[in-house]
Amino acid sequence: MFNNQQLFIFTDWFAPGHRAGGPITSCVNLAYAMRDHFSVSVVTSDRDLGAKQSYPSVTTDTWHSFDRGIRVRYCKPGISRVKQVCKILDDAADATVFLNSMFSPSFTLLPLWLLSQDINQNRVVLATRGMLKPSALKNKRWKKVPFLRLMQRWQFLKELAFHATDEKEREDIFRVFGKESRVAIVPNCTPKPQTLKKPVSKDPGTLKVISVSRIHPIKNTLFLIDAIADVRQSIVLDLYGPIEDSAYWSVCQRRIHTLPSHVQVNYRGELASCDVRSHIERYHLFGLATKGENFGHAIYESLSTGTPVLISDQTPWRDLEQQRAGWDLPLDTTQSFTEALETVAQFVQSEYDEWSVGAHTLAKHFCGSQDTTELYKELFSKAA
Repeated sequence: MFNNQQLFIFTDWFAPGHRAGGPITSCVNLAYAMRDHFSVSVVTSDRDLGAKQSYPSVTTDTWHSFDRGIRVRYCKPGISRVKQVCKILDDAADATVFLNSMFSPSFTLLPLWLLSQDINQNRVVLATRGMLKPSALKNKRWKKVPFLRLMQRWQFLKELAFHATDEKEREDIFRVFGKESRVAIVPNCTPKPQTLKKPVSKDPGTLKVISVSRIHPIKNTLFLIDAIADVRQSIVLDLYGPIEDSAYWSVCQRRIHTLPSHVQVNYRGELASCDVRSHIERYHLFGLATKGENFGHAIYESLSTGTPVLISDQTPWRDLEQQRAGWDLPLDTTQSFTEALETVAQFVQSEYDEWSVGAHTLAKHFCGSQDTTELYKELFSKAA
């Protein structure tokens, strides 16, 4: 049943963008989950992360229908974007406003300042998206700390509702803004896993690993390469994702050139969000030695395909080995990662099939554990 109550989502990137990864997936999933309960309007950039040109397939600076119940406005940068955001919020009286980032100048800071002038008309929800993790705050700290200090003194903060996806993120919000902050914990919207296909063929002594993420120090690509370097079995690691830090990628390339002949690491370019699943299911294992993830949509995608994961312990996905779904390991040394890779490399088909089922089962249990649609409806309700 369609509801005329309005929900405005402000976000740096939205489909057809893909380079920002998880935040785009989260927003698209949220828009689809809410469209039967709210009139959904998305206000976003006209280009993908790091791109210099607008999306060729969209019309900028005007509303257009994205899908049933969802409209999107792709805003060009500059003063015209500022004017558009001002006009949109001026016309959005009584709407719920969801800010899908912590530090976006155009789609968080500007809307927050404008909304602070008249908080009684709007319910405002701010998603921190893991950006208050200590590891995340170390990146560009010189820009983030002054804003946080300003916000801590802001009276408007008392009227703001924070969105966290788990207990750890709520603790990060409390640590930065105080225990009196209003925080709602609602997990990310995720599509239900499809029926498990026949697992990929697995012979002992060989291993194919995929990693889908930005090439950036926080994703710890070099650590994963170092871990694979010490594997004694025949192993291939294929890297997918945008090269966000070219200097860091140069360091990775130099390490790749030193690898033994039985270890191959290939950069395969970028993947559109709609292609991630079909690529992951061709591999035996998903690898991501990340220094911090708010959720990890690619991790969930992998589990939902029945592909076990090898990840750090800096994500919400924990106790994976006990569930025969993968490994979540500390980053103090590469040895434990190497040992896990050796273990999977030596799997025969029946052993691998067991872990494939475990990965898929975990995804099903996660998706069915809570009705996130109802939780988001409550979060965005004017009566909440």
